[in-house]
Amino acid sequence: MEIDISARHFHVTEALKAYVIDKTSKLEKYSLKLETAHVILEVQKFRHICEITAMGKNSRFTAKEESADMYAAFDKSFGNIQLQLRRYHDRLRDHKARRYKLKP
Repeated sequence: MEIDISARHFHVTEALKAYVIDKTSKLEKYSLKLETAHVILEVQKFRHICEITAMGKNSRFTAKEESADMYAAFDKSFGNIQLQLRRYHDRLRDHKARRYKLKP
């Protein structure tokens, strides 16, 4: 999966970049064939905003959160996108399971 990191109004430190890449690479465990993940980190005065967009074949997931700390904002948005991916993965799995039920 290709991970793009963009920053608005500040420079991304190496520690923050490594943290984002490490966490975002964990999204591949849902086996949804995600192709790209775009992370936008933004600072507006005392607000730190993080937006994550994960795109795959026929799917797009977006989460945006804000906090006083950049790591906290990223963790919140990462939790939201994880929830979206988990629900979508379960929906696909349940749909396929219903198709193969044995009839008595």
